[in-house]
Amino acid sequence: MLIPRTPHQPDRPTWDCLACGEPWPCAPGKVELAEQVSVNRRSLRLYLESCAIDMIDDRADGHHVSGRDDAIYDRVLGWLDTSPPAPVHRATRRAA
Repeated sequence: MLIPRTPHQPDRPTWDCLACGEPWPCAPGKVELAEQVSVNRRSLRLYLESCAIDMIDDRADGHHVSGRDDAIYDRVLGWLDTSPPAPVHRATRRAA
């Protein structure tokens, strides 16, 4: 499981960054999360998908979430989809 190693975490239910107050994920948060992509791209995507679902749930519960209603995907996952995956170096196994 991916455990984000950054102070730029979401503050629920507003989904603003705890460190800088910008809408989460903020620019520094994206950079710090993206540093983990080379090893944990799938885990990062699952983490961000779960955050998007939580954001939608918080909004449905009547909490103010910054940003437009139709921009949750772009805000939370869109930036990951535009960043190229890092090359994966796989060790080749020799047949015994």
